[in-house]
Amino acid sequence: MTQRIALTGGIGSGKSTVAAMFAEKNVPILDLDQVGHDCLRVGEVCEQLQITFGAGILDAKGVVQRKKLAEKAFSNSTATEQLNRILHPVILAKEQRWFSQQSAPYVIIEASVLLESAGETRMDSVVVVMANLELRQQRVLQRGHQDAARFDKILQCQCDDSFRRMKADYILENSGERRALALQVMCLHEQWMHDYG
Repeated sequence: MTQRIALTGGIGSGKSTVAAMFAEKNVPILDLDQVGHDCLRVGEVCEQLQITFGAGILDAKGVVQRKKLAEKAFSNSTATEQLNRILHPVILAKEQRWFSQQSAPYVIIEASVLLESAGETRMDSVVVVMANLELRQQRVLQRGHQDAARFDKILQCQCDDSFRRMKADYILENSGERRALALQVMCLHEQWMHDYG
């Protein structure tokens, strides 16, 4: 039976880098953040978001503008919970459909807010990518999509590292060189192929 392995971590921790490393090993990957972005194009989801966060999140064509939605949804924890209540059922249905089509020994489900929504309960294992906070902020700011204030707001809406460590079955440390991270990924992959293959 295919094992469902969650990959999570705080903003800027390196989840996408780790997911790409597993993908290079032909492991099926589902990026739930991307699934969530895709859900913003679904009519009833757009309607619920507009009702909850206002028409200001839509562009002239009625399409949800992710940046404006994020400004409102990550302004406080209540707004984030509202966003999650709208998106999570749709995302979960897409995840279930994707998973039912998989036959690999294990799959990776990448999600930034998995633990905040108790999503670990539907996983067989949880991998948490950890990196020190200064490095995480540096990575995010270098991407150019967020400024320091926005990074701090997102950080406030995510669980803290002590909670992540408590929920983790495996921890990947990503405060050093990429080569060290790749070695950790390779070791996990080999272990899982042995255990589940």
